[in-house]
Amino acid sequence: MSVAWWREGGRVYAPLSACVAWFNLMHVPQAFTSSGWVVGDLPSPAQAPPSSGPLFIWYWQPAHGDEVTYAGPIDAHAIAKSGQVYVDVDALQQLLAAFHVQTRWQGSQLAVIDPAPQVSLPSWGVASSAYQVQGDLWPEPWFYGEAGVTSSALYNPLTPVLPLRLKAQDGFSGEAMITVRSLARADEVHRYSARMIHGALDATIRLPFTGLLGVEVDEVLNASTLKLRLLAYSRAIESAAPNLSLQSLGLLQSWFVNHNESPQVAELAASIAHTSPGARALSPQQVDAEIQAISDWASLHIWYNWPAYLHGQVPWQQMTTTLSLHEGVCQDISGVAAGLLRALGIPALVVQGQGLGQLGWGPHQWDEAWDGQRWVVFDPTFDAVYTSDQGIAPPSSVTHHDFDPPPSEFGQTHRGGQIADW
Repeated sequence: MSVAWWREGGRVYAPLSACVAWFNLMHVPQAFTSSGWVVGDLPSPAQAPPSSGPLFIWYWQPAHGDEVTYAGPIDAHAIAKSGQVYVDVDALQQLLAAFHVQTRWQGSQLAVIDPAPQVSLPSWGVASSAYQVQGDLWPEPWFYGEAGVTSSALYNPLTPVLPLRLKAQDGFSGEAMITVRSLARADEVHRYSARMIHGALDATIRLPFTGLLGVEVDEVLNASTLKLRLLAYSRAIESAAPNLSLQSLGLLQSWFVNHNESPQVAELAASIAHTSPGARALSPQQVDAEIQAISDWASLHIWYNWPAYLHGQVPWQQMTTTLSLHEGVCQDISGVAAGLLRALGIPALVVQGQGLGQLGWGPHQWDEAWDGQRWVVFDPTFDAVYTSDQGIAPPSSVTHHDFDPPPSEFGQTHRGGQIADW
């Protein structure tokens, strides 16, 4: 931002209008009251700034956990020149430091250093607690679906994360669906899954889109029919971070692939691959062997739900549900394979397109997994050989016709294909 500095009496001053514009860019609420310039909270109606005399800067900051305390005032050493109010740069730096923003005066410029704290989330984009870090000063603008719902988390629009600490009086325990929508583009939607315990939701999610976002949190009363009860919603969550790529979006946890919610998933994946989850120094060939072991396991142990498919009653079930039921259709089988691989630390994507099955071409899902050098394409659903399409039963055998085949061969039974984001 270009600023016309004013120098007088050994001090450097910045126009108050530029300071206000600067904090507007940082999405910081502010107002002028009879007490002075209030930054970060709006406790009283806005008034005109003083034209002369002292100007005090008031601000707020988290002290311990969610407790919010006032700090200040900072004497702005304000002066009036040519109808404008100017603020001492030293006072401005004190204010920015209170917001955990580092600055340095460089003679004719005020440099801002790392204004957005870096928040480290798991690769799948969901943490099982509400992270609060320096710079989280803005109350989340929630509306509530019913009486008695409260929120105690703060966030920072400059970071791409949203801490969620919601409490409902209903004492609900089960799944929560968290829907994030871009308000600028209707096709940008992502749905997360998180656990609620005794009416409490405590999590942090990666905001995948930039700009103004709509976020909705629902209690899932019935997962098979997706019967929801609204907990909280907002159409005023902001993120200054750029949009994630489609590939990065596809690698996030979702309502559908919720592998991180159960420790048993990682244990199962490790037992299938005869290895341990997490960071491992393996060659691409060793990773390929693990991908094939997971694919074979999904083919053998998630039985195809022929009655649901033939009657058009395809369930919308989570990966953890599919593991417990041991049955599903192509999206469930590919979702289990992707989730098990991610639990091992292997990036895996579900791909949706069309497959050539017994009834001709139709909607279908398969997988891709990264072995460190390339994306390995495989279809655990088509690799399972069934002798009957009447009931739910284990396959008679597993082939590898659809595990890492030549593209020309794979293209004979698969077409289209884009990264699925559920």
